[in-house]
Amino acid sequence: MKEILIFILICIIVSGIMMIIFNGRFIYTQIKYSFIGLPPASDQLTLNQSGLQGIINSILPSNEYFFPDKLSIPLLNIEAPVVLSQSPEEKSLQADLEKGVIFLPGSTALNENGTIVIMGHSSAYPWYKGRYGSIFALLNKLNIGDEIIVSSGEKQFIYRVEGKEIKAPKDLIFQKDENNSVLYLVSCWPVNTAWKRIVVKTVQVLDNN
Repeated sequence: MKEILIFILICIIVSGIMMIIFNGRFIYTQIKYSFIGLPPASDQLTLNQSGLQGIINSILPSNEYFFPDKLSIPLLNIEAPVVLSQSPEEKSLQADLEKGVIFLPGSTALNENGTIVIMGHSSAYPWYKGRYGSIFALLNKLNIGDEIIVSSGEKQFIYRVEGKEIKAPKDLIFQKDENNSVLYLVSCWPVNTAWKRIVVKTVQVLDNN
């Protein structure tokens, strides 16, 4: 009996060490956030009424469609290029994730009502050499009311968080919204697994409320 307990204890210790080794980036990001907290207020997104109105005017319907090239979440110090993926195939998506976060094929333009899906990695192995292996490691820290910026050239589109949830991959069904521009941020969850997905729903800001 004693030998079995020792064996179980050793397995637990080894598993813990392996989890730390393989999830080092994610753990570091979460600990840093917990101890240091949010960036200074000056680094966070603030919009006065005139600034918001300027953004509203810039995204009124036009004959030109705007697609994202950069995603920013000032609250979490996240900034990444947005790659317009050309194929929904897993191999193609994984290659694009090496370059930033990806704009899922079939998503609508920023200046039209509909649904946009942007995906990014939440964790990476220690030997990963890319810059975006854990770009969405803090996605779980976003709360209702937080704002993100999606840029298309010189134009900026502001989205506000409306909710977040954990879903199984088979339940990832995004219906087209006919009345709003809805953006979903998606990443794998829990850390370093493909078991489930964390999904953050945001809606484009179109009024002063």
